[in-house]
Amino acid sequence: MLAACLALEPALAREPSSLDYSPVLDHGLLGEGRQAYRERGDHERAEESYEIFKRYLGHHPKDSVAAWHLALSCYYLGKKVFRAKEDKKRMFAEGRDRARDALRHDPACGPCHLLTAVNHALWAKEVGIFRALVGLPRVRHHLKRAAALEPAFGGAAAHRILANISQALPRMFGGGRKRARKEIEQAIEIAPDEPLNYEFLADLLIEDYHDPNAAVTVARRGLEKPPPPPEYVESLAAFEDLREIVEQHGAGPAALDD
Repeated sequence: MLAACLALEPALAREPSSLDYSPVLDHGLLGEGRQAYRERGDHERAEESYEIFKRYLGHHPKDSVAAWHLALSCYYLGKKVFRAKEDKKRMFAEGRDRARDALRHDPACGPCHLLTAVNHALWAKEVGIFRALVGLPRVRHHLKRAAALEPAFGGAAAHRILANISQALPRMFGGGRKRARKEIEQAIEIAPDEPLNYEFLADLLIEDYHDPNAAVTVARRGLEKPPPPPEYVESLAAFEDLREIVEQHGAGPAALDD
């Protein structure tokens, strides 16, 4: 059960609205890397984004924005592209270290806190259960800082991952379904257009509350939102998963109970 809390699937497709398609960040080498990352469904483009961000950070080693972009690419390559365990560990370790280093220059970098936490958690999962458990308080600390500093980043990813951890942990360790539900409902409030938040809540209602009718209601709420643009790979997959929840459970609308 405890190991499961680090089997995280955070979708980091979305950036803060202030950064999305920013004319400043989309200029020059950093802009090339951002465009490559938007096309990460093509794994060659995902690897190109990593190389570009790494080159840019080499020229601007104190640039926290460049650091979290590189850490984001490391996360994606380790999670979605590379299959060998050593490659995954290497990517997650690099992403963790680059994001953590950036915090020395910019302690208020919300995305840096988030990507430090995510990459550390995934690295620890590959290393083993002991590392995962030892690192859990640090992971939660960075997630809470990310949620406080930049709550909308990644479609409220910090709250979503905290919900994931709470769902997996027993109550005696600070987890439980009520904590998980509170976190994910806060994520929906912060990022109401993010399908991943509705998907998580629907799954929680099915798995932990055994209430598929309520899950269908949540899934339909998510499907009422506009579909994500094609560059939001993870969010698009979640949008389709919401359709499957409605089709599979097929219940009529039901009010969410406490």
